[in-house]
Formats: sequence, C-alpha cells, structure tokens
Amino acid sequence: MTTSPSLLRGALAAALLAAHAAGMAQAQAAGFVACPVYRDTENGRKSGCWLATDGASGVRYDITDAANKPLIGRMVLVEGEPAGTPDICGGVALNPVRVAVLDQACPEIIVPAEGFPSKPSVLPSEFLKPLNVPRKHPTAPFSAQTYQIGFSFNDDRLIYQSVEVTIERAMLYAVASQARKVRITGYADVKGFEASGRRLAEPEALARARAELVRLALVRMGVPEASIETEWRTDPQPIDASPALANASKRRVTVLVQP
Repeated sequence: MTTSPSLLRGALAAALLAAHAAGMAQAQAAGFVACPVYRDTENGRKSGCWLATDGASGVRYDITDAANKPLIGRMVLVEGEPAGTPDICGGVALNPVRVAVLDQACPEIIVPAEGFPSKPSVLPSEFLKPLNVPRKHPTAPFSAQTYQIGFSFNDDRLIYQSVEVTIERAMLYAVASQARKVRITGYADVKGFEASGRRLAEPEALARARAELVRLALVRMGVPEASIETEWRTDPQPIDASPALANASKRRVTVLVQP
C-alpha cells in the first residue's frame, strides 16, 4: 500500500511535536557544554536565535536571552533555568541564562527558520544610557550598599549592556554619599566544577584582573581613587539561590560602598 505525501508530512509533523514535548518534559535546570547553533530568520536584523543541546538529556535549549552571546564555531558553557515560555525558536527557552564562550572550536552551524518565528531584538530592561541623558542621583540618608558585578567563565571583560548599569549605580552612590571607602573584591572560581564530563576552573590571576578592571572603571567614572581599596580572593561562595546559576554567581566582583 502506498502512503500519500500529505500523510507522510502529517506523520513527520506529529513525530516532531512528540519529540519536542518529550524534551519539554525532560527540561530542567541546565549546566552543560555544547556547540551552539544559530537559527537564521528573515524577520529583520538580530531576529535570529541561539540554540544549544544538552548531550546528557538530549534536550535542545533556546539560549538567546543570555547577555553574553555565543560565537559560531566555538563551544559554549550554558547555565540557566527553563523560562516556562512558549517555544518560538525550536528549543526550551532558558531565562535566566548565562553563556560563556570557550576556547574550544566546533563546527559552524547555521540553520534556516524552518517555520519558527524567531525572536525580535529588544533592549534589556536596564541599559546604560547615553551621557547626555540626566541621571537620578541618590539622596540621603546613606548607608553601606553592596553591588555584585558578574563575569563570564574564564573572562575578565565586562559583559556588554549587562554590568555597566550596576557599575554606574555604584559610582553614583559613592559620589553622592561622598563615600569614605569603596572596597572592591574580585573573585575567581579556582576550585571549579564539572559540566558535560569536563572540569572547568579559573586561574587565580583572574580574581585580581577582575578587581582591577572594576577599579579602573569606577575611577574613570568619577570615584576618587583615594577612597578605593582593592582585594581579590579565590574562595567564592555562591550568591544566587538558583542551583543552575550557583557556579555562575561565583564569577564576580563585589563592590561595597561605605559612606
């Protein structure tokens, strides 16, 4: 008996839906290393999306919402929580999600839209505004305030349009309160953790490099250098309650502003 093309297409669609439903059922807090896939689209600039598959579970995740984007042809570390939102990209959306680009090369994979509408580019809820936009300065009474500045794995660069807002907020508070001390503590996760069968750990020197970078940024933004104390440590404790982001939260710089 010959099966019609329409029936075959229907069966294939049903199989794909069933496979995706199974993936959704298995989706959980993610922490894995994978080769990223970029899904192209014709919905305008920056409307494509990023996908990565957890080799252990077989679940494909949508990692587009990460502040630090993947690079085609480079392995990535993915950490995050399922967002519980509709699939518009071909994977289980992670949000919050952290992505770190690793040194290891992998195949460059770009796939077509395949019927998925993809994601339009949107500004984050908070972003660094142009210098000509007036800032709202903190007012008294002042008390000690702590600011956490996150970094990607094995990296000391500031994450674009992610941590600049926090650094500026710390600067505004330090200047407005005429802080007597601004203590900067840089951390690196030297002990490390396991992900996808490999050990990932950071070098000790990264803790100092992160602290010095934040110190330089604050000084350039107007915080008196004489008020700043800088230190670095390699024994970070997690500060994020999410199990998936506990390790990511160790990669940070803490700024304590003391009026």
